[in-house]
Amino acid sequence: MDKAREESLGHYEMLWDCSHCEAKKLLGKTHRHCPNCGAPQDETKRYFPSDADKVKVEDHVYTGGDRRCGSCGTAQSAKAKNCGQCGAPLGDAKDVARVTIPKPAKKKSNLLWYILFGVVVFGVLVWFLCIRKQEVAMTVTAHRWAAVQEIEEYREVGEEAWKNEVPTGARQLSCARKQRSTKEVPDGEDCKVVKRDKGDGTFEEVNQCTPRTKREGVDDDWCSYRIDRWTKAEELKANGQGVEVAWPAVPPSQVQTGVGARRAGKKVGVFTLELNDGKNVRTCDVSEGTWKKYKDGQEIKAKVRAQSGSIVCSEL
Repeated sequence: MDKAREESLGHYEMLWDCSHCEAKKLLGKTHRHCPNCGAPQDETKRYFPSDADKVKVEDHVYTGGDRRCGSCGTAQSAKAKNCGQCGAPLGDAKDVARVTIPKPAKKKSNLLWYILFGVVVFGVLVWFLCIRKQEVAMTVTAHRWAAVQEIEEYREVGEEAWKNEVPTGARQLSCARKQRSTKEVPDGEDCKVVKRDKGDGTFEEVNQCTPRTKREGVDDDWCSYRIDRWTKAEELKANGQGVEVAWPAVPPSQVQTGVGARRAGKKVGVFTLELNDGKNVRTCDVSEGTWKKYKDGQEIKAKVRAQSGSIVCSEL
């Protein structure tokens, strides 16, 4: 993220309240002592004024934050070598603490706990009604299969792609502009005014601006074209019972090469086990390996959903 841009709006007096005579809204830089009772300023009592109470410091030259005298504890200018209150040297004096604007405290809410409780209860109900399982004795009563043999043909087809992805051999190219992606572009700034205690009885107002961006579409050429491809032309189907699958035979192609040529494509099989628990006959579509693992008449332990009674076929 780009660094925030800052612009100084001017320097203003911090305020402080005298704890000796209760004088209010004394100026942090101008009133080093209380003009009412003469007590020294307590720099820990400084605070930011409201907009109505702001007093601007004209031609302010910042030389550093105040330092606290180690002997009498009063705040002294960064340029001072000796304390103006007691005369002690300020060589090892420490900087005074700066005032910061506290962030508003977040209100505590019990809503999150209610949501978490609801999620837990819902999860328990889902487990009890839908996920909870139990083992049931069953007998494999039959093996059924359905076999599909795809036939592919080399022929002209229509396709679409971005222009830089159009394959070699494409023809009848026709393109139009279309949004392909997005990019971030500048969209002004988000600005806020912040106050910074300078530590010398003044504070600076700074206009802090962060660049803002937005997403903008990026167009490119989207093209349609014609090209020769191996494409699924038809399906040959067969089905039956038993553990031997009879795949449909692929007829020879009348054209051996080029457009019109045919070949065997993908094989797709559906393998079904028929199971009997003594009351109901149920079926499971499983992988070919699982299908071949069992024999007709074999006793097995199958997991079923406790609530619905449906078989968990993936755990056979």
